[in-house]
Amino acid sequence: MSKEGKKSEKTIREIDYGYDLFSIAKKFLPVEQERVVYKTMQKVFGVNPLAPRDNSMYRRGGFKQNKRKVEFMKAAKKIAKERGIPMYNRAVGIPLGQRALEPYLISGTDTFVDFDDVHHVNNAAIQQMVDDIKRTVIINLDIPHRVLQVRAGKEITPETVNLYLETIQHTMAGGAVAQEHMAEINPGLTFDGYAKVITGDDEIRDMLDKRFLLDIDNLFHPSRVEQLKRAIGSTMFLLARVPTIAVRMADGGVVYRWAAMQSTMAFVASYRLTGESIISDLAYAAKSAQLVQMGERTWFARARSQNEIGGIPFGYMNDFMQSDSRLPAKPFLRVIHEDGVDVAREYIGALTKGLGAIGAVLTEQYWLSFYMSGGIGFATTVASAGYCGNVLEEFTDQTTEILAKYGKVLKVKPNWDTVRWVIDLIIQYCMETYEKYPSLTEYHWGGAHRISVIGNLSATVASLLTGSSTLGCMAMHYSIGLLMKEGWLRTGWAGQEVQDHVGIAYLCSPRIEEGVFPELRGMNYPVASFTAGHASGYIGAAAGTALHRGQPWSTSPIVKAAFADPHLIFDFAEPRLAIAKACLREFKPAGERDLIIPT
Repeated sequence: MSKEGKKSEKTIREIDYGYDLFSIAKKFLPVEQERVVYKTMQKVFGVNPLAPRDNSMYRRGGFKQNKRKVEFMKAAKKIAKERGIPMYNRAVGIPLGQRALEPYLISGTDTFVDFDDVHHVNNAAIQQMVDDIKRTVIINLDIPHRVLQVRAGKEITPETVNLYLETIQHTMAGGAVAQEHMAEINPGLTFDGYAKVITGDDEIRDMLDKRFLLDIDNLFHPSRVEQLKRAIGSTMFLLARVPTIAVRMADGGVVYRWAAMQSTMAFVASYRLTGESIISDLAYAAKSAQLVQMGERTWFARARSQNEIGGIPFGYMNDFMQSDSRLPAKPFLRVIHEDGVDVAREYIGALTKGLGAIGAVLTEQYWLSFYMSGGIGFATTVASAGYCGNVLEEFTDQTTEILAKYGKVLKVKPNWDTVRWVIDLIIQYCMETYEKYPSLTEYHWGGAHRISVIGNLSATVASLLTGSSTLGCMAMHYSIGLLMKEGWLRTGWAGQEVQDHVGIAYLCSPRIEEGVFPELRGMNYPVASFTAGHASGYIGAAAGTALHRGQPWSTSPIVKAAFADPHLIFDFAEPRLAIAKACLREFKPAGERDLIIPT
């Protein structure tokens, strides 16, 4: 070989093996120490987060380093002694060394919690969030009132409407109106059952008793109020909250039946109705005519009733989130251009707050972990990647800086070549951070954690720039199925990138079971057998699109308004704080049974 050839070979090998992230990190240590991820991992593990070795291996005391697991062992021994059958016992688990059972920092707070406390069975706030979604249904009130006018010849006045609204508060809680000797429910068990009116018409609003009105004007930024009212229009919608105990005892399918029955009986009492035909028409109007449920029935192989988690569209999941409600309704690229990076961070921070907590809990902890996998705790670790450890905040903060380069561009063409370089840059930054920080890789110890964070981020960024949720999904599939797969050779156990390969192929198909708008998709989706970490990207794509438009809602203005309701038990504007409170045993859920059990 010639001297020139040897020189070329040496240069190539130096390039291949000279990319040492640890050495690079040491050279720029002062910069690294200012990063959120450095500070957070240092607090979590109590050591240098860039250290490549674990000097405490086999010296931590196993499960005893976690106070909650010690509590579990004590409780389990007591139960086993009383019933004579062994129960929970850490000794029967597979020993995998002495890894650190690190505490978890709830993102955006200073609250450290034991990891077990974010499991949905252990966390009252997470349970209440899902209950609040499942127990919600929205009924068109104009249609039944029209039935009363045409079929029964009744006069509809503000007084009769307000009487109906007062009566339904009684029936929604399980009270009887037609015959007083019927069995009723203890109000203490159904205290969170009520109904309110949503309307965009100020004249109608002024005629209603303010106690029964969802006051959009005081729940959103004025610029959002204007858009929401215009979209909702002059229709009166009844926001019905079925008591939590109903969905605890039955399932989501009971919700629209409960609401329809109680609404019908309130009409019967308020308008003094008799006769089967008129009542059946009213019941149909309440059950079926412009009824807005939170979720549709799932397909047969995963059969669930309406208002169960698997049937909720990703667009609705975005509309549940209220962390952006007080921000001006302004297109995101215009925000960067006119208001600067710091204000843009507020918008992305609000989006992250909802996506990380609400979206991840619904998709990972409930649907994947509970409904499909039978309660395995692994999916909790994936969901926690979105709302614990400030990791998503670290990545989105740097992403905002990158997007600021688009500062003077107010419209980005929804073209793959236009956004691909941004996705490449952002995902490379994320992957290098994982490679640089052994502590972060330990914190997100499974591939599903990383595809959840990276897929969500890439989908959100692409849709933020272009306003196309389809392009956002393309970015998600590209970042997981190609960038991560090629860079790390695998994305996780069980071939998790398979969904991304299929997703790219079917993405633009108009067939409902293959393509369709991501806002209208859900986890009830035949072509994608969801594994951990994937669904959050679809939610991110839908959320980024709404933020790009500067529109207050993603899919439904009525659903968006419904979850701004201050009478909800769970706080959809500050979901992470609610979860943190529950970890500290400070969250009081609804649906308690104390009134009917021994003290």
